[in-house]
Amino acid sequence: MEKQEKKGLFWKFIHGIEVVGNKLPHPFYLFSILIVVSLVLSVMFNGATTTYEKASSSGGEPEIVEVTIKNLINKETITNVTQNMYSIYYNFSPMMMMGLLLLSIGLSETVGLFGAFIKRFIGGAKPAMVFAVVAFIAINANTASNAGILGATAVSASVFAALGYNPWLGILLAYAAGNAGMSANVFVGNLDVLLSGINVSVCEALGLDTSTVHVLQHWYFLLACAIVLTFVYTFVTVKFVRPYLGEAKDLSLVRAADENSELTPVERRGLRNAGIAALIYLAVLVAITIPKNSFFRADDGSIVPNSPLIKSVLTLLFLFFLVTGATYGRTVGKIEKWNQLPALLATGINSMTTFMVIALPASLFIHLFNASNIPTYLGSVGGSWLKSTGIQGFGLFILVALFSTFLNLFMTSGSSKWMILAPILIPMLYTLGYSPALATIIYRIGDSATNAVAPISSDVALIVGLLAKYNTDRSKEPGMGTVFAGCMPYAIATFITEMVILAIWWMLKLPLGPGVSMLVG
Repeated sequence: MEKQEKKGLFWKFIHGIEVVGNKLPHPFYLFSILIVVSLVLSVMFNGATTTYEKASSSGGEPEIVEVTIKNLINKETITNVTQNMYSIYYNFSPMMMMGLLLLSIGLSETVGLFGAFIKRFIGGAKPAMVFAVVAFIAINANTASNAGILGATAVSASVFAALGYNPWLGILLAYAAGNAGMSANVFVGNLDVLLSGINVSVCEALGLDTSTVHVLQHWYFLLACAIVLTFVYTFVTVKFVRPYLGEAKDLSLVRAADENSELTPVERRGLRNAGIAALIYLAVLVAITIPKNSFFRADDGSIVPNSPLIKSVLTLLFLFFLVTGATYGRTVGKIEKWNQLPALLATGINSMTTFMVIALPASLFIHLFNASNIPTYLGSVGGSWLKSTGIQGFGLFILVALFSTFLNLFMTSGSSKWMILAPILIPMLYTLGYSPALATIIYRIGDSATNAVAPISSDVALIVGLLAKYNTDRSKEPGMGTVFAGCMPYAIATFITEMVILAIWWMLKLPLGPGVSMLVG
């Protein structure tokens, strides 16, 4: 009875979060409202002045900077926006970056390369390694954003059923791991591109150094998290989630699912050819980069942190997925004629249309918010307050991560949240000597931990439907509570594990990515 009462209280809490979250407007309107808020605040606090000590990015002496909030409702601002609206919009870094990358990623998704890759490495694993393999593959599946996560989740259900495990276990493990992979990955994904683009926009507008702001800015940290979380998720699955869900009751109800768990001979040949194409591509890239006078190296011969190679990562990723996707598609017959390639590339752009709409008010909000000097002012005042309270170092990191976790209950788009928080957190932490990359990774830890249990996520409905499809016990009806209960242990484990890894990184002063320090200068 006590357990039921606790469950009831938990459901009331979740329902309250859902009600509040549903009252938030669509991101398009949310950013539109924020534009109005920025204008009003600029008028209310016009002339407010403060000073702060700006850290030098080149290791020199700090300088005292005075910042004053500007009234945005004036002729200069209005004419600037009306004359340059198209450039404010089209030069919005996240949109430009995503447009290029989604061309080739959309190709790889459409021809089935991602699905075949996931199926091959999950289906080919021995039963004793299934949990670890599913966790690792799902963590890295978010390279292809939601499509990769949901693809890994669906295939995991099929494979678990084929191996005699409860399919629900495969669904919840893959879904939780895929969402947590937003802050853990072996590869560079869409989110890396989006967040680095947002950072560039914010840093350039604030006059901060952007030489270490690139898509690989968190790669070392993400790689470590991907490896460690694989073992942590395996432990959580064995000790907590599997006993909670129980074993499959009647697999005959879903046995038809195992027909999709094996690759066809054509798909195997496609993966082999795509693998060969990938090796050739990487070999050529390495051969071009090795020479000291390579055009991919900086003038001093270095590769990190600010070489043409690092700056070309987005283009190189586009070419990688283009080469491997086209090779696979041609082999399996999805590309019968090369004239079909342009249409397949266009499928990636189709998935970007919603973001393009949201980017319109978002780009204008960031432009106006920065032009008002409000973020710099808040960063200065906030940094001064944090210094006066003595909250610095890792204690501050925990507070920022917890705030990000809390915010995730009301907003599900990681990029949208960072568009709002970046103009505040980056300058605030920068005044304390912390790099934009560190501010971003702290945010990502809190954000990714609760992605799978976000009540207002549209993916939850899809997961509930998948649970119903792979239900081996007709006496149970899956719902949102099933998803939350199954994913919550992973969410808690993700937050604790990644904060521990960050603590180790902080104590050892390790770089977050190639040439990227946690401290300014």
